Amino acid sequence: MILDIIIPIFNPLDDWAPEVIRQYNELSERLPENLATTLIMVNDGSDYELEEDAQKIVDAIPGTQWVSYKENHGKGYALREGVKLSQGDYIMYTDYDFPYTYGSMISMIEKLIVPGVDAVVGNRDTSYYNHISSRRKRISQYLRQVNKLLFRLPTDDTQCGLKAFNASKKDLFLSTRTNRYLIDVEFLKKLARSNSKVDIQLVKLRSNVVLSKISNLRLIKELYNYIVIMLS
Repeated sequence: MILDIIIPIFNPLDDWAPEVIRQYNELSERLPENLATTLIMVNDGSDYELEEDAQKIVDAIPGTQWVSYKENHGKGYALREGVKLSQGDYIMYTDYDFPYTYGSMISMIEKLIVPGVDAVVGNRDTSYYNHISSRRKRISQYLRQVNKLLFRLPTDDTQCGLKAFNASKKDLFLSTRTNRYLIDVEFLKKLARSNSKVDIQLVKLRSNVVLSKISNLRLIKELYNYIVIMLS
């Protein structure tokens, strides 16, 4: 069995390449022996050259696939470009700094390989809110309540960036149209409408993870896009 790990990348920190190598190897060592992995990285139009660092990863991790294009399109677009290349039995996507604990990812994968399960989605524990601003916390908690009350989704945590699914749902993922962060919401909605068997995994951030800040303007845009997706 093969698990493809897809990582979208945009303007990473200076030491990103060694971190990807270290985190990937640490995760691979903890996986079941009958599960091989392939790393697929997508450079979503970063503002500076990443080719030299990418080559370090390709050299260190055999079989790694690297996709790069000049214009920034967003997380959703980048993930679809990665999923197009997937030929594995299972697909998991996360951020380049592997922000969630190894235990969270391993537990997710163990649930995914159970026969009959189509997808496993992360549900962030309460410690997540210690890593974000009070404003972002309030919005996140409000959206979770809305998800629970109004929409028939597999989980109320639509924005957890750790998700996995088997190859039978590849075309469903590729049918999404959202280019930016709300790809997760659209995919969850499609999973629910297709009566897919979706399992939930409680996930926890690593203690030293620093989450990126979100501007007020982007929050407003994403909230508008969220409403459009959920009402479509």
